[in-house]
Amino acid sequence: MKVSLKLSLVGIAVCAVLCSESFSASQATVPHYLITNNDFSQGNSATFFAISGGTLTQTAVVNTGGKGDDGLGSVATKRVAVLHNHNESCVFLAEAGSADVAGISIPALTASGTFKGSLTDSNGLGMGVVTNGSYVYASFTASNTIAAYQILSGCMLLFLGDTPAAGLAGGAPLDMQAIGNFLVVSFQDGSIESFDISSGIAVSNGDLQYSTGHGQNNFVAGVDIDATAHYAAFGGTANPSVIEISDLSSGKLAPTIVYSNLGPNTGSEAIWFSPNNQWLYFSGFNSQKISAANFNNLTGKVTVGCTSQAVKGGADVAGLATSLPSGDGSIVYVAEPETSIGILLISQSKPACEFIETSTSPVHDGNTITLESIGVFPPRRF
Repeated sequence: MKVSLKLSLVGIAVCAVLCSESFSASQATVPHYLITNNDFSQGNSATFFAISGGTLTQTAVVNTGGKGDDGLGSVATKRVAVLHNHNESCVFLAEAGSADVAGISIPALTASGTFKGSLTDSNGLGMGVVTNGSYVYASFTASNTIAAYQILSGCMLLFLGDTPAAGLAGGAPLDMQAIGNFLVVSFQDGSIESFDISSGIAVSNGDLQYSTGHGQNNFVAGVDIDATAHYAAFGGTANPSVIEISDLSSGKLAPTIVYSNLGPNTGSEAIWFSPNNQWLYFSGFNSQKISAANFNNLTGKVTVGCTSQAVKGGADVAGLATSLPSGDGSIVYVAEPETSIGILLISQSKPACEFIETSTSPVHDGNTITLESIGVFPPRRF
């Protein structure tokens, strides 16, 4: 869908630069980075790209001391968790090859260590990591466990304990999101579940269930939670694209409501709420496109927004991140397996929107062989 506003690429690019410069001026001492999990099985690292308007410039590569698994698992799985508060600025990476979480200090651009869970935590296909600002959670897909870690000074982690986590048919954790006291998980068999994380270690809310769309040939994939922690959103595998929404206001997941025909004739595997909580961005892996759906944060209703052209690199599309921690995010970045990052400017005036890929897109990451997950620092505020 095209916007009615006749904005040129130059005009949008100028706006994106000005927005970024205004953001930088108000936080002059805070760097602005896009961060990758290179997920390399022979020795993992994170690549830091400095963000300036619509461009990315490689600034540093930080070796973690652990090992990735070269992209095994789902493209929806979050492998990068970014933390920014008054005490710490860190990024945590899932490392499925060595079954640990790597920590990196963002101000120092140095690794803080690799942190194991229990001796029985192990991986099959992929591994996820998320944070709610106080704790970090890692999903282990062979042992079907979710490890909880307390965040210590210097971007160190203290392992607290494991929680068993498997779907109704025994499926392993696929994706997670943690906000406030909620951890919401999707499983490889189409199940979903929420956990209470108010005390650190995840405790099931007793709501393990198949999503409503599971009976309509949709297997849930990516997970996100809106800014108010009122709604959980799930991407999926159905064609055309669907989003499933569950109300969390009771303290547990309500049966999901399915919103269909939201994007191209492919899935909606990776999903991401805009910082202003008004849009849901999602990528359809094989479509080579990303989409935006209107999100009503009062009712949880999702309606059609817009879909981009196929990314210029001709690659599939995976994990998403937004450039700015406020508004609509200004720019959506998308990981393009195998080794690129797409940069798409957003022009939005509800209910319409448009994506325009920048002239500098895609940017190559030479430190990975399969890039599926990215993050931005500073992160959005929820």
